[in-house]
Amino acid sequence: MTTRRRNRSGFTVVEVLVAIVIMAIGVLGLAGTAASVSRLIGGGAQQTIAANIALSRFEQLRSTACASMAAGTATTRGMTEHWTVSASGTSLYTATDTVKYKAAGGRRPSPLIFTSYVKC
Repeated sequence: MTTRRRNRSGFTVVEVLVAIVIMAIGVLGLAGTAASVSRLIGGGAQQTIAANIALSRFEQLRSTACASMAAGTATTRGMTEHWTVSASGTSLYTATDTVKYKAAGGRRPSPLIFTSYVKC
């Protein structure tokens, strides 16, 4: 009796299981990365809105008379801002605007501090 060798093509069960495990680890890693990228994009959007609110406040301060510039507080687009104005010289004022926005995931508000100068 002669034995013949058969050439079998394909994968063994062990090879298929190892490939599935490696693929599952890769897909789970991508899903975790996608969640954190989404959170970072949302935070970036909030910071952009905060910067625009501060820019608007600085433009309002520049358009008012120097003698009538004063500190204040306001809420705009769900963000709270508090600004102060202090004299830095004879014709220069320093305006500081602190904008607090709600961080992603419902965490406590994160403050962003913006500073500009107003020349009179």
